[in-house]
Amino acid sequence: MPKAASHTPPWLCRPSPAASFFTRDPSKKHDSRIQNENGEYIGPQRTLAHRDTEVFAVVDNQIRWADLATLKAEWSPKPKSSPKKGKASTKKGIEEDEKTASYRILTVPVYGQIKQLVISPNGAFMAIVTAHTVHIAILPDRSHLSSTERTPLRLKTYQLGPTTHVIPESPVVSALWHPLGVHSNVEACIVTITADAAVRVWELDRNNHWSFDRPSLAIDLKKLVDGTSSDEDFTPLGFGKNKGFSADSFDMEVATACFGGTAQPAEDAWAPMTLWVAMRPGDLYALCPLLPSKWRALPATIPALSATIVPKLAVIEEQYSGIEGADDDLIACRQQYEWLKEIDDQNSANISDVDGAEILKRPSNPSVIPRLQGPFQFDADEQFNDLEITDFIIIPPRLDTAALMTGEDDEGILEENAEEGLPYTTVCLSTSSGRVHICLELDGVEGQWLPKAKANTFTTPLSEPADLLLVESLDTVRENLREANCWPTFTLDTDSRYSFYLTTSNNVSFISLSSWAQRLEAEIQSEDTAGSQFRLNVLCDGNIAAREVLIQLNENDPSLSEEPKHLTNALLLSDYDLGQLLLTYRGSTPQAVELDEQQNPVLASFSESLCGDFDRLATQNLQPLQPLHKPRRSPYQVPAIFYANEPLKSFVDEHVPHRHRSTLHEPIRLSPSTLDMIAAAHRVLAAHTGSLEKAAADLFRRCERLRGEMRDQLESIAIVADRIKNVSSHIGEDGQRQEGSRSEDVLNDRLDAAKQRQKQLAQRYSDIRSKMSKLGGRPLSEKEKSWIGEVDLLSTAIEKKVTDEEQTMRTRLETAKSLAEELLAEVKEIAKAQPPSTSEDHAITISPSSQPKIPQKLQRAKVVDAMKMVERESAVIDAITERLERLNTSFS
Repeated sequence: MPKAASHTPPWLCRPSPAASFFTRDPSKKHDSRIQNENGEYIGPQRTLAHRDTEVFAVVDNQIRWADLATLKAEWSPKPKSSPKKGKASTKKGIEEDEKTASYRILTVPVYGQIKQLVISPNGAFMAIVTAHTVHIAILPDRSHLSSTERTPLRLKTYQLGPTTHVIPESPVVSALWHPLGVHSNVEACIVTITADAAVRVWELDRNNHWSFDRPSLAIDLKKLVDGTSSDEDFTPLGFGKNKGFSADSFDMEVATACFGGTAQPAEDAWAPMTLWVAMRPGDLYALCPLLPSKWRALPATIPALSATIVPKLAVIEEQYSGIEGADDDLIACRQQYEWLKEIDDQNSANISDVDGAEILKRPSNPSVIPRLQGPFQFDADEQFNDLEITDFIIIPPRLDTAALMTGEDDEGILEENAEEGLPYTTVCLSTSSGRVHICLELDGVEGQWLPKAKANTFTTPLSEPADLLLVESLDTVRENLREANCWPTFTLDTDSRYSFYLTTSNNVSFISLSSWAQRLEAEIQSEDTAGSQFRLNVLCDGNIAAREVLIQLNENDPSLSEEPKHLTNALLLSDYDLGQLLLTYRGSTPQAVELDEQQNPVLASFSESLCGDFDRLATQNLQPLQPLHKPRRSPYQVPAIFYANEPLKSFVDEHVPHRHRSTLHEPIRLSPSTLDMIAAAHRVLAAHTGSLEKAAADLFRRCERLRGEMRDQLESIAIVADRIKNVSSHIGEDGQRQEGSRSEDVLNDRLDAAKQRQKQLAQRYSDIRSKMSKLGGRPLSEKEKSWIGEVDLLSTAIEKKVTDEEQTMRTRLETAKSLAEELLAEVKEIAKAQPPSTSEDHAITISPSSQPKIPQKLQRAKVVDAMKMVERESAVIDAITERLERLNTSFS
């Protein structure tokens, strides 16, 4: 788990050049178009993007560019001395600062507040998303942007769907670059999802402007969820057409969407071509496969699909052919086989390699539009009645390399794709209340299509809900810090795909599932299933996710009072010059954390426990020692009000009418207009001075707190110094320490005690480990199983409440005793009635009026069996009597 080495490094704080990259213009007010009538936030804040070390941010609705590696290299801790300037020189200095700014403004013809910046995988395009419009900008090369020229640069942009994504239509909630699309400096593929559940695939080509006007594939999910045939029309209604009212307008209101994978070699083959869509009420749907007309196939994609589809089809045809109820599975598998066969039959001349990937055409059989799978739901408790999805991520299952390499001699693909991971899809959802739900999808999502419009070929498909296994729910925001306008967003980690960052309105947290996923994977792959159920219960009942808060804002901080009420999405930058940097910002204040190397949480917890044991051993009969190092917190950020311009400079232009400006140069006359002007100036000046007073008061409180903390640190150091002095001091015969004395025996005794304590801990650990290995390493014998069943039956009978109709244990014991006595009496009477015999082989003589003759051997065998049965009953009765006596003794 990464640890925070420092918060907001100096090269990002004022007056460094990097701090000016996020500084807003104080004269401009915050645009309220991203807020509703109540002032609450109504969408995600993804206005921070990066391309390697290049950062793109939206400030004052302007797109700014900067290279953080260059800014850090140019930063110097020594402030530059500047001579005093007059008014003219001050104005000239401001103009020079604007020309030598550390960032560059990228101008785009975009109307409305920019809500999202999404950069293509190869860094050639950038999607600029507002509430209703999408623009595709062509990004220049880094060398062109980092030139000495700092004037605003106008980017070449294309509006995506001028008659599709417009203000009268439904707002855009997500814009995703397709992971399997063909991305180059000329071509790209992007998928847009609107709030009315319309999915559109755009295959962009700079040489064909028509590709920016209409999508290559458009699907209305509200039509598709009720579709029965692939021949139906699932295209969304065009511009200006009446859509009518439907209950799906609320149940299928899209919150966000994401692809199931990022086209990595170790992912499942179906994952990167699966589009997951999350609805605001909490339902999830999946479209698989969703492909453009030209798509990239990784080297292991087609072999993995063949290794999955072909054996499954053979098994279904062999076992379930002709069985009623299995026809749907058989036809669905045949559809996958036909889809894969069309890919294999493509002409090799039309296939080209790009970075080791093959460019293939999208199959048209069975259909280009897949079936909508879902809804996927999980069983939430009553306490989760506020399930309003804001964002989610999908962690794809690992590639089944064992099935892929069956019968193959070449292990190159296996080594390339060998990576740890679960064979199940992991779904992590965030809600508006700041709660994170972690679920598992156990069945897997594969390609499915609707049937053709022919009779007796396919039963009517039903969209039945699929269950998600809820593993854990986390509260990432404390109750007293929870905001009503919270819109949490996820950021994937670069080190592990089972780790991610969650950005809320006032904090950024790191959440890791890596440790749990590794233990679960080892248990699933284990060949020894003895005790597996017990270990799985322990894994699921314990802590699933490890969480650590990296950034926490104080809402009472006056420097944040005038800022927007939500943090932007966090970025994780990993570079040799920058290190590992987690960056976000809020208004004009950047928030960053420098992360150190990964640490093993098991070793960290073990070392902490050992330190605690040594502290308890060394500080017996002493007061607890306060920690010398206080918890790290973000450094002091200078409020923007200290750098703001004087409000009276622009007062005349904003509040004085043009026809009254000539009177400002005349002597003041008492009039209503003069009184109104002075009152307006007083309001403006009072607001400015009030903000200055709050910022100055906060700085004073911080200085007082710093003095108090320094005093506490000095007291702690003095206590430590006294303890160090007492450690080696000699203890006299009266039990008191002697001042100024030193004894090595005291140190040796303490060291021996610590070593002995360490040996005891190691021995206890080894004993517990050996016991657990014995319990889980061998199966239970029949005798142990019968003994466990008998103990459970006896405990259930004792703890069970006795009613009038039920028989108590004592009554059952008396009945058993009476039956045993009667059996014994009958056996004795039978034995007395039999005459003595002289030979074992001689038959028993019985009078003709009695029963027929019975051989002596058979009679004796029957008697022996009866005696054994009586002995067993007597033993059981004696055992029950002894246990009841012990229980009565223990209860008394």
